[in-house]
Amino acid sequence: MTHAKSRALTRAVMLTDRGQRHQRQAAEAAPEGLEIVMLRRPDPEHLRAALADAEIIISERNQAVTAQMLAVAPKLRYILRLGSLVHDIDLVAAHHARVRVSAQPVMDSILAAEHVLMMMLAVLRHLGRSLRAMTEPMPPVPARKTDEDTFAYNWRGYRDLQPLLGKRVAVLGMGEIGIELIRRLAPFRPGTLWYHKRTPYPPAVEQALGLERVSFERCLRDTDVLVSLLPYAADTAHLLSATAFDMMPPHSVLVHAGSGGVIDEAALVSALSRRCIAGAALDTFEFEPLPPDHPLVELTRDSQANLLLTPHVASGSIPNSREEDFAEIVRFLRGEPLRFEVTCG
Repeated sequence: MTHAKSRALTRAVMLTDRGQRHQRQAAEAAPEGLEIVMLRRPDPEHLRAALADAEIIISERNQAVTAQMLAVAPKLRYILRLGSLVHDIDLVAAHHARVRVSAQPVMDSILAAEHVLMMMLAVLRHLGRSLRAMTEPMPPVPARKTDEDTFAYNWRGYRDLQPLLGKRVAVLGMGEIGIELIRRLAPFRPGTLWYHKRTPYPPAVEQALGLERVSFERCLRDTDVLVSLLPYAADTAHLLSATAFDMMPPHSVLVHAGSGGVIDEAALVSALSRRCIAGAALDTFEFEPLPPDHPLVELTRDSQANLLLTPHVASGSIPNSREEDFAEIVRFLRGEPLRFEVTCG
């Protein structure tokens, strides 16, 4: 349990699944007048004790906000969901208790989802090869001035540029980034949207997002685009291994923006070198910064490997501050209109 801003006037309980670094950033970004009690997977006794004096609950969707929780929080006035889904907040109980609820989108999740979408398109279109081709010697074809009838379309003769249209997309680790990604994929009309997560979403959420939960093995075996957003834990370390890559179809591609250490990088280098899969794009790595002599970096020079690397920038150029997470709370404390309020029914 971590405490911050001990002279605060309003107490908030933050239910999180993040590590100490992110917890510290959240505590430091809290506005004046707010005391935060940080709870990561609390047992019922600790949770009940913290809620007894709580006026605000901040939830990162690591656990449900239930009627039982509201019943032991007599001072509660407001619930902030950091994220866009509220299926696990008892809105009826909140309404009866006169507790207001907001679901505020998380900016770094939105930015990461956009980056993942960009990488999906880039690896399907072999963008790295096309960028290198523009600085390589020209083919033996004379250049001519272009007009509406004169042009040299695809003068390198590429035959493997693929669309997202109709593709089977599977997402491992369907958290807030995954939800934002799924929403952005809809206009591209993929064929199927699968996900694997230990705790499934309710059928109504799956239906609204066009999702189907399938096994981890099926995500590997039957996918065209495998998206890894998995967090690092003992059971996810090197989960994407040589065995996993051997299960993937030869035409499939991998896009990874989860935690470093989830991928067995040596196995990925081998799979790409042997053309066991058709490409990969990675934003995080087991050791960061990634050394320039790392085998992954070396492999980017092989245009046939179709490997794209970015320097852990999926969440954009936002500073290491979580002030935006508290924007809706600030509005609530000031009595201003809430931008993301959710009502019962």
